[in-house]
Amino acid sequence: MLIPVLIVSSLVHIYSIGYMSEDPHPQRFFSYLSLFTFMMVILVTANNFLLMFVGWEGVGVCSYLLVCFWFTRIAANQSSLSAFLTNRVGDCFLTVGMFAIFLAFGKIEKNKEFKCDNSYCCARALKKNRSVFDRSIRRYSTTEVSNDSFIGPYLAGLIEGDGYIGVQDKISKTNIVSRAKIIIAFNSNDKPLAEKLSSELEVGKVINREKAGHVLLQILAKKEVLKIIHLINGHMRTPKIEALHRAINWINKKDSSSIPLLGLDLSPLDSNSWLAGFSDADAGFAITVYDRKKNGVFLRTSVQTVFRIEVKQNYSREVSQDIGGASYFNILTEITNFLTVNLYTRTRKKEDKVFYAFMAIAHNSRSHEIVRKYFDRFPLYSSKYLSYKDWCLVQDLNKGSLTKEKLDKIKIIKNNFNNKKKQYNFSHLDSLHFK
Repeated sequence: MLIPVLIVSSLVHIYSIGYMSEDPHPQRFFSYLSLFTFMMVILVTANNFLLMFVGWEGVGVCSYLLVCFWFTRIAANQSSLSAFLTNRVGDCFLTVGMFAIFLAFGKIEKNKEFKCDNSYCCARALKKNRSVFDRSIRRYSTTEVSNDSFIGPYLAGLIEGDGYIGVQDKISKTNIVSRAKIIIAFNSNDKPLAEKLSSELEVGKVINREKAGHVLLQILAKKEVLKIIHLINGHMRTPKIEALHRAINWINKKDSSSIPLLGLDLSPLDSNSWLAGFSDADAGFAITVYDRKKNGVFLRTSVQTVFRIEVKQNYSREVSQDIGGASYFNILTEITNFLTVNLYTRTRKKEDKVFYAFMAIAHNSRSHEIVRKYFDRFPLYSSKYLSYKDWCLVQDLNKGSLTKEKLDKIKIIKNNFNNKKKQYNFSHLDSLHFK
């Protein structure tokens, strides 16, 4: 923007030299015009919204002075007053927007990373905030996905959602050398998936923590950890890549190996199974049946289906900007752009702690269509697969007129949905093979 401003300003100055040559007060005019240019430069180069506001106000003042330069003319005075009032309307909305950004993100800098520190609010994902390389445009396809292209991204998403990559700290005082390890947590209901991954990949062992409500796939053996690292390296998309790089650096140093530190996967989300793995870890499906009323009068019963991904806002360690930084804003923005929905933030208070999260919520027909096309191509494998199938069935039943028969079927599905489900059929795991 700076180049167009300077070019146009230069042309206006050159033209004004001849236009104002016979005016008795050219010094005053060119002072106003130069000040206008200066304020425009501030406006377009400001790195925070407060400085941008100063530039905006300066442009407004200079506009007023230039329009009423010939203040002895009634028309000039009327026009300057109109310009002044119009700028005040812009001031009002700009001020409201600036305060909204400050309340939502706790800062007014226009930098690469936002950290949201306040309660429930909406941040429209207008522009992807991550580096974008040359990409080919990919569309949905009905062709089968090979196991090789599926397992790496899927595992990366699963580990980034509910996994842990442990590396011995450099400042550890113990003489015992602990090798890198990988642990993936599953809901107790998803024990068949943990066992399937363990047997198919021939890694780790499944530890049952029934009292805690989860099971763990614990991978400790050197060769097994290396197998997983080679599978997920280059497929990670979140700040947890920092843990993977720490593990690789540790292994390279201890074993004199040369495993490359591959960066974030910048391919389109619909090009691989990463989002399926991430969703198996951190996503959820919901069905809501409610009565619509107007002035206390019942109108009709409505059904809403929602797909939601919710993650914490910031990673627990510092992460270099070269690999995306510590905020999950970038990846959640990419997910919301993919789903064509808004990005939300959420604040939860538990005892004396406050938890901040980002949310992507697919709640309309367009986003539902995208979700269904993606998961039909890259399926879920946890118990969420069963929830997804019920979720789709409810959407199909909700099309057209919602009859009593359809509504009764939806209520039966809802009463046996998610954690209310008593029996789980994991036959969909029969198609999961990596060997």
